[in-house]
Amino acid sequence: MADAPVTSDAPATSPAGRVTVPAWRRYLIRVRAYFLKEVNEIRRQPLLILSLIVGPLIVLILFGATYVNSTPRVRTAVVLPPGGIAGFSEGQIRDLIGVNFDLREITTDRAAAEAKLAAGDLDLVQVLPENATAALHGGASPQIEFRSNAINPLSEGWIQYLAYAEVNEINKAILRATAAQAQQEAAEIKVRMVDAEGIVTELEQSISAARKRATRENIRALVTILNRLEALLPAQEILAAQGEELGRLRPAIGRLRNNLQFLDNAIANDTIGKSLAEIAAAKSDLRVLNGSLEIFVSTPADRLVSPVTQSYSNLRGAAYPAVVFYAPGVLALLIQHTAITLGALALVRERMMGAFEVFRVAPVSLPQLIIGKYLGYTVFIALAAVALIVAMALLGVPLLGSWLEFAGLILLLIVASLGVGFLISALSGSDSQAIQLAMISLLLSIFFSGFFIALESFAWPALPVAYSIPMTHGLAGFQSVMLKGIPVAGWSWLGLAIIAVVSFVLVVVLTSRQLRKA
Repeated sequence: MADAPVTSDAPATSPAGRVTVPAWRRYLIRVRAYFLKEVNEIRRQPLLILSLIVGPLIVLILFGATYVNSTPRVRTAVVLPPGGIAGFSEGQIRDLIGVNFDLREITTDRAAAEAKLAAGDLDLVQVLPENATAALHGGASPQIEFRSNAINPLSEGWIQYLAYAEVNEINKAILRATAAQAQQEAAEIKVRMVDAEGIVTELEQSISAARKRATRENIRALVTILNRLEALLPAQEILAAQGEELGRLRPAIGRLRNNLQFLDNAIANDTIGKSLAEIAAAKSDLRVLNGSLEIFVSTPADRLVSPVTQSYSNLRGAAYPAVVFYAPGVLALLIQHTAITLGALALVRERMMGAFEVFRVAPVSLPQLIIGKYLGYTVFIALAAVALIVAMALLGVPLLGSWLEFAGLILLLIVASLGVGFLISALSGSDSQAIQLAMISLLLSIFFSGFFIALESFAWPALPVAYSIPMTHGLAGFQSVMLKGIPVAGWSWLGLAIIAVVSFVLVVVLTSRQLRKA
């Protein structure tokens, strides 16, 4: 009977008595050999281990302990007109402007304030206009002059935003004062409405010539009062937003004024007997106006100025502190930079030491060598990542998502970053060149990964560069799984996987050419 085929993975014995090892086991043995080589080489360098783990740990702790706020503090001086601003005390100005700006002084000496601005002692000088109230009544628009010496475009944008917010608050304060004045006028006019209705009622009867003159004077005085009230009233849109009654206030004033002017002419032309319809309309408008004035006077001035209010809530209660928000980015940056730096020095160092000649004649394939290096460096970078994660936990950085997904993302980020580092090593001709390229990759990561500037802020030619950086995908994934508690987006996994595979293939191709030339 024929022998059954051998299916066991146990070492087989050749006819000559030699023990043969299966191919897959030989492959793993060679990978393990290079893995142990890298581990022992790093283990014999305690300073390297210290810099890998303690260095990034110190960076993270220093960042968390010293970061205060990213909002610029704008040192500001306010220049008032010589006589001040009517209706506003210095305390009110300080309270209004000091909300958004670091108000250092209030002065009337513009030249001295601008000298401090030019010398760098101030960041902003605000020059408030003269005769602002008179200009408003004259139909002009007073202008607050903002003078800055900012050289940072982000600081200048922040100053312009704060200036816009301040002007809005000042406009609201002016409108609030105007509305309060209009309500005061309306309260006085409301008392006159009763007399006005009696005057109009008298016109339905025959009156003497002397009484006609007095009636015309009363009508003209009432028209003047209505004109002044209409000039002080808020815009029709604001009144209409408060309800139907206030929405009828301005049209009622217009109709009543027209009817009163018509009746004044009728009295002058002695045709009042033919104006009964206008008299009835005037009496009706007076009643409507009286009711609308009652509501207008009782409405708070703040509601007239700002009929629309806001309500804000955050599903998480509040945004994270800046230290917590930036911690995932710091973690991704430190992991990537450590991996790229180690990988960048790996192959170039062995090539310069002549190890490639040994590798060329050794019974080992290049992929086995590269995989062994991947495994060796991954172990130590993972240890550094664990130390960083412990430090982040002490700083209060949460991990709301899956630990397993978090660990997988870290592992893939390490592999992708090592691939970039090995690629740099394969392309470099010396240690100094490898270090220089590693620093360039660090700069690219800081500016184009979304760490400080959102990717949406860049034009499309920069996006291929951004998405070829491992940190771009690691940062987005860490923020999702750590701070949002949602699964990592598929494009983050895919981006890291593509970088890892492409860099591995390129490293094998380039290194194989260098081995053949060795």
